[in-house]
Amino acid sequence: MKRSIVLIMFGLVTVTAFGQREEEEEKGGWKTNHLFIGSGLNLGFSNGFIIGLNPEVGYSINRFIDAGIATNLTYVTQRSPFANLSSRYLALGGGPFVRIWPARMIFIGGQYEYNAITYKEVESGVTTYKEKTSAGSMLVGLGYGNRVIGQSQFFTSIMIDALNNPNSPYRDQYGRVLPVFRTGFIFYLGQRNER
Repeated sequence: MKRSIVLIMFGLVTVTAFGQREEEEEKGGWKTNHLFIGSGLNLGFSNGFIIGLNPEVGYSINRFIDAGIATNLTYVTQRSPFANLSSRYLALGGGPFVRIWPARMIFIGGQYEYNAITYKEVESGVTTYKEKTSAGSMLVGLGYGNRVIGQSQFFTSIMIDALNNPNSPYRDQYGRVLPVFRTGFIFYLGQRNER
């Protein structure tokens, strides 16, 4: 599994590098109107609840590729079906992301996150266990949005954690993958539109 993830990441970096070189050769260097800021909102459901906020800064390398850095603040709560017991996570982290747009309205996304996690178990309203840990996650998935470089945009995606880390905030207490639904807004810092 780790080998597959490394190969996927290597492929994404290679595509990004070639795309950036092609864009620079055609039109030259850095373009302020390709720089964007934004934020996403995560939601997830499956024997629990996930909600998160993901501020990000990125750059549209060319017509097909966006890359940048995203931060992460995620809260997860899960209830046991067998007892009056719930577990709660608070994850704070960040990492790089890439979105590849094979069509103007569809993208393939990947985001590596490294999270510092505060975990606790609550039984009948009393905290019975507390722990601090960390975990890496590799979110991969598909999304839909209206992408026009230089204009604000909206996107929605569904992602899963491709790593098998039991401490991931995107897995339930049994280690099962929790789907992550993310909706976000992007605001470009420049004015010119490119398709």
